[in-house]
Amino acid sequence: MSTNLPIDLEHLHQISEGDTEFELELLQVFVEDTQEHIAKARLAIGLQDYQLIAREAHHMKGSSGNVGSNAMQALAHDLEDLAKQQSIEQTDAILVQLEQQLLQVQDFMKTYA
Repeated sequence: MSTNLPIDLEHLHQISEGDTEFELELLQVFVEDTQEHIAKARLAIGLQDYQLIAREAHHMKGSSGNVGSNAMQALAHDLEDLAKQQSIEQTDAILVQLEQQLLQVQDFMKTYA
């Protein structure tokens, strides 16, 4: 099994008890939810609303951990830390990376079954 997957399959299998259909549903909800949180974080960055950036990042950190997207969880953690430090530097770059990771999850979903 490839370690380059955007999702930790072992974790996903544990939470779904091996139900592939349920896994795909979870990932679909995760993708849609995360797209909204990325958009809200982008607006918050433009407003330099550090509290909102932190809240959106915290949500993405939790949800990505729930589905086993470890790379996204780490990126969201970094974004949350920057917001807590009231630093805008690198936040746009992190959002771009989050979007790229999310696209990888979507690509993964197309081939997974």
